[in-house]
Amino acid sequence: MKKALVTQAFGDEWKKILELTQPRMEDYCQRHKIDFIALEKPLTEPVQYSKSAIGNIMATKGYDQVTFVDSDVLITKDCPDIGEDAGVFCAFDEGAFLDRKLAMGQLAGAFGAIIDPRFYVNTGVFVISSKAVGALSMPPLGLLPNHFAEQTWMNIMVHIWNIPLTELDPVYNCMTSVEEHFGLDRYTDAMCIHYAGQSNNMTNLTNMIKSDDAKLVELGR
Repeated sequence: MKKALVTQAFGDEWKKILELTQPRMEDYCQRHKIDFIALEKPLTEPVQYSKSAIGNIMATKGYDQVTFVDSDVLITKDCPDIGEDAGVFCAFDEGAFLDRKLAMGQLAGAFGAIIDPRFYVNTGVFVISSKAVGALSMPPLGLLPNHFAEQTWMNIMVHIWNIPLTELDPVYNCMTSVEEHFGLDRYTDAMCIHYAGQSNNMTNLTNMIKSDDAKLVELGR
């Protein structure tokens, strides 16, 4: 199986964040014999929709599976292959404890779709197979909803295409809300630390990533 890890960083501030997290991403790729790809030119606005280019990357470069991680994700040195046993689509269901399903159904209805939301995944870390590229379908040109960037739209697409979800263990998408809900410790339990919702202060985000990276190194992770 040909695999890649894809991330994206647009603008100088996010490229500086990627400079901090990329060494761990590349280490992960080397350990698991996975190609590393960083997208640095946005294709649309909101820029997060640019991850839809993953479908084109798989089709043109022959990848069977892509693992996507946001640029603000630290991967530990002992993180196993996230794509192992991932099925066709694998992501963390944050809708199990953060109610986003009502808004997802409402947004789908605004575009004429009727769905029965079964889950609401966080798209900061996910694994997708070339058999599930429908999940990456874009909205009509010029009508890109910005509800948690592209995240709610992608959840709608997964439901419309009836793509089965393999639930990702929260240790692979360990956000602050996840730590609090599941009682995890980012330094000892997490395999991927995701700084979702921290970008309102990029200086603090930078310092937090540097500090956590140093702590992981101290722990041999």
